[in-house]
Amino acid sequence: MLLLIFILLPIVSALILILYERINKESGSLITFTSTLINLSIVIFLFFISSDNRIVYHIGGWPSPLGISLVLDSFSLLMLFVINLISCLSMLYSIDYIKHYDSRAKFFILNLFLIAGLNGVVLSGDIFNLYIFLEIIAFASYALIAFGLGKEDLEASIRYQVIGTIGSFFIFFGIGFLYSVTGSLDLADISKIIHQHSATNRAILFAIPLLLFGFSLKAALVPFHAWLPDAHPTAPAPVSAMLSGVVIKVSGIYGIVRIFFSVTGVSTTLLQILLYAGLISVFFGAFAALYQNDFKRILAYSSISQIGYIMLGIGIGTPLGYAGALLHIINHAAFKSLFFMVAGAVNYATGKRDTRELGGLSKKMPITYISSISSSLSLAGIPPFGGFFSKFLILLALVKANHLTLSILLVISFLLTLAYFIKIHRRVFLRSENSELYKNVKEVPYSMRIAMIILAIICLGLGLTFPWIMKTFINSAVNIFTNGINYGNIIS
Repeated sequence: MLLLIFILLPIVSALILILYERINKESGSLITFTSTLINLSIVIFLFFISSDNRIVYHIGGWPSPLGISLVLDSFSLLMLFVINLISCLSMLYSIDYIKHYDSRAKFFILNLFLIAGLNGVVLSGDIFNLYIFLEIIAFASYALIAFGLGKEDLEASIRYQVIGTIGSFFIFFGIGFLYSVTGSLDLADISKIIHQHSATNRAILFAIPLLLFGFSLKAALVPFHAWLPDAHPTAPAPVSAMLSGVVIKVSGIYGIVRIFFSVTGVSTTLLQILLYAGLISVFFGAFAALYQNDFKRILAYSSISQIGYIMLGIGIGTPLGYAGALLHIINHAAFKSLFFMVAGAVNYATGKRDTRELGGLSKKMPITYISSISSSLSLAGIPPFGGFFSKFLILLALVKANHLTLSILLVISFLLTLAYFIKIHRRVFLRSENSELYKNVKEVPYSMRIAMIILAIICLGLGLTFPWIMKTFINSAVNIFTNGINYGNIIS
């Protein structure tokens, strides 16, 4: 029953907000933040009551494959933690950030549906309901990107809708193919059928490219990245934090891991595709970020690069690579969400996103500046911040797998990342050219500062507690990769 709360609580909160907002127009932020805080508390509680990190809840008491089930394993628990941590802090940040927008109630209602969809995807034990939750995420994201109702906002949202619809189209037909082959929509049941009847695997080959294409679009892997650089700059900062911190991971990476590693199984060819798609994304995103001037567009291309690291780690196909990828999911959620909050704080205080027009903000906005340093050091992989350890694991996995050329290329990519974060700091916070223009700039309101401070501490804490995180969270989640399509027997 606890699992159902992650989906129902945001939806019920949204419905309450729709009714109650007419009476009290300031209730939206409180209701939304409280809802996300409760969900985060339940996730932390689940770490203690679920010793093997496996819970199956059959809705209405109908067993699989006849009924609808919610499934929690070590991987979905990790993703659930990331979703609800970032959503909680993003909604805390939104309390003050969103005050200069109209229709604040709609903002929080859409975010609640987005959170319900995200939680639903990682808990769904049924592939069709997984698709339904993906669509809830998509529609909420479309609306939130267009929330400012400016021309740029609407164009970015429409572009995202078109590309997102194409991705959904391929996923839907991939699911249809799986159903036509197995006669089931239950993930565990599909996994068992494939596992028990190897002849079926040939037909599964038709579904694999459809699903891979669809989820790669959702993850913004190169060359399916076109929607991301436009979506991030136009969206409100807390929405950008959610999009980069959790949405592309849940809609894309989680889908790839859950379907291919747990259900259909992975081949050497598929791993090679993921490996090189990840590597291309790493370099394309890093080079593109270097040539951008818009603060949030730099971060958008950086997200493409960082998602590439995760996919590269998965594509190595070893437990060490999987561990690095999983750890980078957590680290990237923390440092990139924080960096988008920093960009939002700068824009909130100055009205500017173009880094060429900024300067000298380190003394005017010290909390924002310190937060930016924390996120940048983790992003660049500087010890003892969390980003160092996940990137080091991926690099070590490449070396141990005898990918020496790729290892050298990865080190070069670290330097590129360092270059664009130095560019941001020099232009926005350190140079004095434009400092006179911002002599009256003040630090952002309290809720925004608190959210940034917490994430800045988390970025450092993820590095300082690296051994404990590996032992407590990562090692058990790696089993989802190594167990392969035995998922059906494990969950049932």
